[in-house]
Amino acid sequence: MVMSLARRPAGVSVRVRVLVYLSVLTGVALAVAGTTAFVIERARLDREITEDLVLRANDLQSLVADGDPVTGEAFTDAESILREAMRRVVATPTESAVALIDGTPRFVPGGSDVLRLDADQELLTDASAAAASGTLNVRALTTAQADYRYLAVPVVSDSGDVQGIVIYGVDRGATVAALQDTFRVYAMVGLLSLVAITGFGYVTVGRLLEPIRLLDATARRISTSDLSERIPIVGDDDLARLSETVNQMLDRIERAFSEQSRMLDDASHELRTPLTIMRNRLELVEPRDPDSVVSTRDDLLGEVTRMSRLVDDLVTLAKADRPEFLRLDAVDLAELTELAHARAETLGPRRWKLDAVAEGVVEADRERLTQAWLQLSANALRFSEPGTLVALGSSIGVNDAGVPEVRLWVRDEGVGIAAEDMDRIRSRFGRAGDDRDGAGLGIPIVSAIVAAHEGRLDIESRPGAGSTFTMTLPAYAPRAKDPALSSPWADDAVEEAGR
Repeated sequence: MVMSLARRPAGVSVRVRVLVYLSVLTGVALAVAGTTAFVIERARLDREITEDLVLRANDLQSLVADGDPVTGEAFTDAESILREAMRRVVATPTESAVALIDGTPRFVPGGSDVLRLDADQELLTDASAAAASGTLNVRALTTAQADYRYLAVPVVSDSGDVQGIVIYGVDRGATVAALQDTFRVYAMVGLLSLVAITGFGYVTVGRLLEPIRLLDATARRISTSDLSERIPIVGDDDLARLSETVNQMLDRIERAFSEQSRMLDDASHELRTPLTIMRNRLELVEPRDPDSVVSTRDDLLGEVTRMSRLVDDLVTLAKADRPEFLRLDAVDLAELTELAHARAETLGPRRWKLDAVAEGVVEADRERLTQAWLQLSANALRFSEPGTLVALGSSIGVNDAGVPEVRLWVRDEGVGIAAEDMDRIRSRFGRAGDDRDGAGLGIPIVSAIVAAHEGRLDIESRPGAGSTFTMTLPAYAPRAKDPALSSPWADDAVEEAGR
């Protein structure tokens, strides 16, 4: 039965969530700003109304004290005072005054389409009571006609009798209504701005999140058969760096899949031959013939040994890219060189020689370097005649860039390597010329070990004259666990070679 994984229901996209947050935040900011401005402006209007009413009351008192502005003499009656006071008032649709005598409106400011305080009996009654109390305070009163702020100023005689009342009033409701109209316009503009910001944000956020969309699309297109898809990198912001990081991850995944596939292909190819030989030998063995059984057993053990060695080599190559492939420690180059030479001498009858022995301590993996050195020695043994020279050596020096380097080499007087085989022997299962004895993994293993040490493998060869394989590694100072361990180089030279 074929089963498939159901896709999770799509949730709200990041784009929509960002837009919602942006719109809500902008809307709240506009509302708070508008409300705050409205409250502050309304308080300012109330303060200005109060100050204006008090100023008018002071002006009336100055008028009474200074006398008639025409004759310069004191007023002789309240009616003259009230008439002159109303003459000075410039009435508007929201601000006016009225003069009362015996509670009845007697004088009003001139002009049409002005606020008529005399027409609001409820205001006149309340103002008369306020004037009779003898206190001058700005009062608030809401009637059927308007929402007032007013000040009732009594005009009294020398004996203290109230002979008239001047009421200065402002229609606060109309004044605030004008302010409200202004903020309604603000609200409309703010709403349109919010819509515009949302639209602009939709486009902008979409562009900013384009790498994420491409990441999603790329991830959906990637399969085990095609890992070549990559995310286009645009700009140099955080999302661009995210895209670059994901691309690097895809590179590693692709390399891992490629290595895995290549190892499986190589293993199946190389194991097929010994398995075929084993099967054929088993089919031909004569169970009742002891000699045939023994011969077959020996052949099978040889093939099993060959397969075991091949598997070990493949495992070594598979681990080469892992961090734990190397176990770095302080390595004495002289000790390493002499050890490798001593082990190489046991490989076969050659004129083994030590060309040079480096003196110094570097950070490296002793076992891996020994493995690589012996692999090169075994290759030299295979491709040279008994009695010929095979030499090992080590040196430490500074390259053209002034960076300290370690050189470990093996040279022989063997058959050499043809120019057309140079690249082939570096590849897995690649063999030089007509060689069919080895698995073709020796040089790749050496290259992997050297590369793990951040070095390189150089090959020099002349057909018929011999070859020289040189492992060149950076001379890193060991991370000293013991103060006695130190680099043979001056501190400044080691720092220049830094990692």
